Amino acid sequence: MAILKRLLYKLNRTRLETAKFGFYLLSPILVMYYVGLNTDEKFNLPGFWPDPSTLNQIPKEPHEIQAEIARIKRARLEKRKRLEERARELGITEEDVENENENENEATA
Repeated sequence: MAILKRLLYKLNRTRLETAKFGFYLLSPILVMYYVGLNTDEKFNLPGFWPDPSTLNQIPKEPHEIQAEIARIKRARLEKRKRLEERARELGITEEDVENENENENEATA
């Protein structure tokens, strides 16, 4: 403790500025030195990036684009049929939906 007090007592403005300059100069260099060495071993996270085979493959050829559009339309049609069948099971008709929409429009107007 006495050593620290003696150092702080002898620390004048010139020495403080020199120490600050040295710190400001060396800290970025030390960070670059730490990060620059064997970064592959330090920062490599196995399994961080997904496997390319599991990613969506964007179609590039015209026939691939047409096949993708057909697949999307098929999926949309299947979903629509499934929802219409579910609505029939619940007893919901298109007229009920239209009447409800009209009532909502009248209430907001």
